[in-house]
Amino acid sequence: MQLGPEQRRRQRDGAFRPEDFWPRANYEPQYRPLVEAHEPLFKPIAQAMFQGLGVDPHVYDEKLMQTNFGLRLNYYPPMTGEQDESGAGRLLGHEDVDLFTILPATRVDGLQVWNHRSGKWVRMRAPKGSVIINTGDYMQRITNDRLPSTTHRVGKPTDRSHRSTARVSFPMAVYVWEDEVLEVLPGLGEPKYPPVKAITFHTRSTSKFYGDDYAVESA
Repeated sequence: MQLGPEQRRRQRDGAFRPEDFWPRANYEPQYRPLVEAHEPLFKPIAQAMFQGLGVDPHVYDEKLMQTNFGLRLNYYPPMTGEQDESGAGRLLGHEDVDLFTILPATRVDGLQVWNHRSGKWVRMRAPKGSVIINTGDYMQRITNDRLPSTTHRVGKPTDRSHRSTARVSFPMAVYVWEDEVLEVLPGLGEPKYPPVKAITFHTRSTSKFYGDDYAVESA
C-alpha cells in the first residue's frame, strides 16, 4: 500500500494506525498471523538469490530485519460476457517496485510471465501449495540487471472459469526502509545505476500513478 506524506510522518514517529494500512481497522488482527508467518522467509530468499550471483549472501541481512513490506489482497471478480469478448484480461502486464514479491500459488490459474528471449507470455503453472517469487525493480537495480524485474500479468484461466469464478491472491511485496540506499552490489561489474535512496527511487517510479508531487527527492 502506498502511504501519503502524513501517513509516512506517523510511521516515522512510531504511531501505528491500522486504518492507514487496512480498509477496516479490524482486519489488522485477523491478518497479522499471516503477515508474521511470511517474515522468516525474507532473509533466506534474499540470501539464496545473492549466493546464486556469487556475492555475499548476507549483504542484506540487516536491511531485512523488521522489514518494510506490504501484504495485498487482490480480488478479481468474475468477468462479464462483454469484458470477456473484448479480449480483456484481469490485470495488465507490469513489474513490481520492490526487492521481490512472495506469492502463494492460487487455486485459479491465470498468472503469466514475459519471456524476454522468446518475446512471448508464458503461463505460470505453479503446483498447489507452492510459492512463487517475483524479482522487482529494487532487485534489478542492485544486481546491475542480473536479476531483472519480472514482467507479469493475470490473464484468463485455461478452464474458462473467469466468467463464473473470482480469483483471489495474497502477494507480499518486500522492500527496504525508505532511508536505505539502493546501490549495485560489489562484484557485479561496472555499475549501470548510481546509488539512490529507496524513497527517492520508489516515489519517482510510482509518481506516474499518483502524480508528480508524490515523488520525494533525497536531501
